[in-house]
Amino acid sequence: MHSLLQSPVQNAAEAIATVLRLDVTVVDAGLRRVAGTGPYRNLVGMTLHPDSAFGLALRTGQTVTIVQPLNDPICAHCGVRQDCREAAHIAAPILGHGGTLGVIGLIAFDQAQKDWLIGQHAAHAEFIARMSELLGSKLAEERMIAETLLAKGNLDAVLGAVREGIVAVNGAGAVSLVNPAAWRLLGLVPAASGEFLGRPSGDGAPLPAELMQLLTEALRSGEGFTNQERQYTTAAGHVHLMTTATPIRSRGISIGAVATLQDMRDVHELVYRLAGAEAEVTLDSIIGRSPALEAALNQARQAARGSATVLIVGESGTGKELFARGIHAAGSRRRQPFIAINCAAIPEELLESELFGYADGAFTGARKGGKPGKAELADHGTLFLDEIGDMSLRLQAKLLRLLQEGEVGRVGGTTTRRLDVRIIAATHSDLESMMRKGEFRADLFYRLNVIPLEVPPLRQRKDDLPLLIACFCRRYAANAEVESVEFTPGAMELLMAYDWPGNVRELKNAVEYAVNMATAVPIPADCLPRRLLESSRKPGEPALRSLEEMERDMLRQGLAVYGPSEAGKKRLAAALGIGRATVYRKLRKYGLLPSQAEGISN
Repeated sequence: MHSLLQSPVQNAAEAIATVLRLDVTVVDAGLRRVAGTGPYRNLVGMTLHPDSAFGLALRTGQTVTIVQPLNDPICAHCGVRQDCREAAHIAAPILGHGGTLGVIGLIAFDQAQKDWLIGQHAAHAEFIARMSELLGSKLAEERMIAETLLAKGNLDAVLGAVREGIVAVNGAGAVSLVNPAAWRLLGLVPAASGEFLGRPSGDGAPLPAELMQLLTEALRSGEGFTNQERQYTTAAGHVHLMTTATPIRSRGISIGAVATLQDMRDVHELVYRLAGAEAEVTLDSIIGRSPALEAALNQARQAARGSATVLIVGESGTGKELFARGIHAAGSRRRQPFIAINCAAIPEELLESELFGYADGAFTGARKGGKPGKAELADHGTLFLDEIGDMSLRLQAKLLRLLQEGEVGRVGGTTTRRLDVRIIAATHSDLESMMRKGEFRADLFYRLNVIPLEVPPLRQRKDDLPLLIACFCRRYAANAEVESVEFTPGAMELLMAYDWPGNVRELKNAVEYAVNMATAVPIPADCLPRRLLESSRKPGEPALRSLEEMERDMLRQGLAVYGPSEAGKKRLAAALGIGRATVYRKLRKYGLLPSQAEGISN
């Protein structure tokens, strides 16, 4: 019996004592006295002996009557038997909640009370039994109320802790619940909530009319929707929230509706993470220590200190996106999304909706509720526009508005939304030349070219080649599940002499090719791509091939003709005029046996 119930139990004990002219005491399931009259009033809080009559009534659930406390066998083992002042008593269990909640006792302390108690024993026993039932019901009710209040407190704590806003209406359409997150997301004051809870939705409720219409429709139709973008108008302005509306049903009837609200910025951040955002790239993780690269990195570090627009120029494959990601990671927006889009990789008719999003019903097949564009996903973060020189003049005008006004409008929409986005653009094109030809807007160029940054080509940073080659060797050796590899001096000489028109991207591909084609370590020059080998020839020099390279190609062709089976290898040996063992040895040497080939190409 919880201590919070002592007050009503004490009141009941005093009422019974007044009616019966007997003293009353009540103990809980732990035999702790929670109420008492007469001599026991000052003993509330003390615990009774388990071998007392009260302990027996508690254990058996049966009423126990004691008329000779000192001589009754039930009291033989009671620890307070010698000090007992009672002349007689009746102890009745208090039942409820499927068990015994405690014991209530009628006590006689003198002969007159004892005669009254024993003389009317049947009536007193019946009375105390009825009182125990009533008290049990009252205690069960009090306990249920306490548990309900505790559950409500826990629910309120949960609703107050979640980041999602929750708004509910009852079956009459009256607002029944608004959690703190909902007030925050709607930009309203939580203190106003108590002023309209229980009223019809249109009766002075400060919640947005659009939201109340959604809840009313979900209540009326019994149908809801999941994760739709919605704009709401409140006293604090316009808010943009991801909304889910769900009817509450019981026995097939809608008895209410609930809406959950999410901040679109949280949704965008989640989408950014789940979409496979690349691991963070820092400027310090860009490989190289050449003076040309160090100069570009120092300029990038300066650019990262603010939020000004950056225009990165450089040849294809120089790592312009790495610089953009590094600038983002070094700036104040590093915990916000970095969203990249390649303007050259998407057709113009799709690029607009991909970049700026589209409204509900903008075109056939458009997703219900619309879709945010890359610009919206980058809100508070960085939007990287790669190959900006390939963007059409029409879209350039729309991008210019984002740069000038900080506003974006979705395709097919009638409203605009303000964004806080840092723009980093990149191109391998000569934008100034395009501008003079009218192929690129001059006003957009000057908006983009606030901080120009040039990434040097690989031929201008040859000192970085050994570092880059060693890094790529480690990476692709691990991918191919082979031990660490390196190149022979002759192969390194070719790699260092090559001009690398494809820059770092071409170097990476060349190393990956060599690691997968290698038949020995260190990797010889003849395992490099053909274009590197041919580039090393002097003008007019014939394109000679090593005997090993020709032998390897001949074996590959033979396997393609005769097949990799035992019979095919036997026919291949006969065609080449060599023994089958020699065929196997050479196939093994060049990694052309099926198991070897699979291991090398992984």
